[in-house]
Amino acid sequence: METADPAVVAANNLKAMPDDVFRAIEVVNDVGGKRTQGVPELLPGLNFIVGLAGETPATFDLNEAFLKRVLDAGLLVRRVNIRQVMPFEGTKAYDENTLGKHDARFRSFKEWARKEFDEPMLRRVFPVGTVLSEIVVEVPGKPSFGRQMGSYPILVGIPLELPARTVLDAVVVDWGMRSVTALPCPVEVNTLPVAALRWIPGVGKKRAATIAARRPFGSLEEFREIAGETGIEKVMRF
Repeated sequence: METADPAVVAANNLKAMPDDVFRAIEVVNDVGGKRTQGVPELLPGLNFIVGLAGETPATFDLNEAFLKRVLDAGLLVRRVNIRQVMPFEGTKAYDENTLGKHDARFRSFKEWARKEFDEPMLRRVFPVGTVLSEIVVEVPGKPSFGRQMGSYPILVGIPLELPARTVLDAVVVDWGMRSVTALPCPVEVNTLPVAALRWIPGVGKKRAATIAARRPFGSLEEFREIAGETGIEKVMRF
């Protein structure tokens, strides 16, 4: 998908109208929605191209409306790329010189997509409690960053200092706009550093200190008396 504006599709001899793309998303969801290693087996991605011939401020309104339609339908999308066209001499985009005409609207669309689409979609694709298996740590540090093997794997931040090439399972506890935060799985409540405890859903900094002071816990019930429901109880170990 390059645009959700039918006029821009026609002006640039593109191949996919918005309804066609929406139906394709539905089909891929039907076929690839089964979860393997914590994530759906196959998800679609979307590419929006800015600066095409025929583009107007209304084009960005249509792009946002399309993404809202996807969210409202409960569909899953792995990621949305938003790029500016590189026009070549002899093309309509070059002749009309549309690139840059709507920079302010382009920036606002990109910001809207990151805040209003990307983060809600990550919450849908990777809900709290999702176990991502065999994450490979690529960047050591605190936090450490890693990914699963595969096409367009999600970037996973782990609030622990881990050596590069460490392989581990982790459970999703929070989201950014383009990444998730996860804790090593199983979650060792009695030994996890305080800085990592705070990432358990519903805990936060203050309660993490209380949890650390009350350790060790002998059971989930004891832990719940302080932390309440977290959504990741199934992967906790005491």
